[in-house]
Amino acid sequence: MSAMTTDATKETADRGRGRPPMSQQRRDVVRLQIAAAALDLFRAQGVSATSVDQIAAELEISTRTLWRYTSSKEACIEPLLTHGISVVVQRLRDWPRDQPLLAHLLHEDDLYEDVSESTLELVRLMRTEPGLMSVWLRTHLDAEQAFASVLAERTGRSADALETKVQAGMLNVALRLAMEHHAWRADHPQRDSTGPDNLTEATELALRTAIAGLAV
Repeated sequence: MSAMTTDATKETADRGRGRPPMSQQRRDVVRLQIAAAALDLFRAQGVSATSVDQIAAELEISTRTLWRYTSSKEACIEPLLTHGISVVVQRLRDWPRDQPLLAHLLHEDDLYEDVSESTLELVRLMRTEPGLMSVWLRTHLDAEQAFASVLAERTGRSADALETKVQAGMLNVALRLAMEHHAWRADHPQRDSTGPDNLTEATELALRTAIAGLAV
């Protein structure tokens, strides 16, 4: 029996016995296991040819159990995309007032140290899978709102203020495009032979460009 089966069936049994539900940390682990299984199937046979039933079977759980963790088969991969955003949000919250934002975000080059090859493969797969691209863009829309909330706390402005939204949007787009550029460049390095060599360099270039604004 797989680890996923043990976690998911344990939650089902606990519900039946009236025990406390699975911890959020454990549920996050299960979601990552679901995401990994879904990505394997998407990569092997495409999104359209993959069903929720197949993802559940891959994990040796029931489809009903799987639906407790996701709203669609495409949404199964969300946990692979949201971790990096959570890191950025926390980095913003920890931003010292006497330090420039760029230096803080790229402190010791560890902003994306936990980005896995699976995440990069997923970003590459999105180019030909509109359903996955939709999840990616929705994830970044949520990220933009989170960034705006943190920036509002920092500046004293409302998260709904236009200035705050623009700042959050520029940060969000810079981070998203840096990730896409790095992931997609691996497939076609000749298209940008002089570009950044790694994700940290791509992120720094994107953020510097965003900070410079539209001064041309």
